[in-house]
Amino acid sequence: MVFTKTSKALYLTALLASAGFMTGAQAQTQPAAPAANAAQNAPAEAAAPAVNVDAAAADAALRKRLQAITTALDGKSKIASSNFSEKFLQSSPLDSVQKALDTVRSGVGSCQTAGRMQTGTPVAASVLLNCTKGYVPLEFAIEPQSPYRIEGISLHPAFWK
Repeated sequence: MVFTKTSKALYLTALLASAGFMTGAQAQTQPAAPAANAAQNAPAEAAAPAVNVDAAAADAALRKRLQAITTALDGKSKIASSNFSEKFLQSSPLDSVQKALDTVRSGVGSCQTAGRMQTGTPVAASVLLNCTKGYVPLEFAIEPQSPYRIEGISLHPAFWK
């Protein structure tokens, strides 16, 4: 019975926290119709403008934002709105994000980073959190330019120990 309540709470948490991630991802992958037609007629290099990303600065920013998330997950402090882009906060208010993090903490206990997986982009990270009662996969993406605030976050249901 407790397992069912906890898994439902974690699923709800993942949905709430990923709302910003999903809207950001959809906005980036759905080009406007004229741009899509132009992309079919133009070379692949000219279809999408390349964004120059300072990989070292983005990595440092990912580590900083991950630290802010894990500190908030441990309940040591509240997550600050300065960690998120305005676009993210429009679709996922800070109160909803904090409630989602609090729900995860109440379900699986305190969490520390177990490992970070390599991704194909320097502005996103997939992280496995080692929590008291289980493991929680976390994905988040940051802006490609300074100040590298979080544009999307997704907490997945826990794997129990």
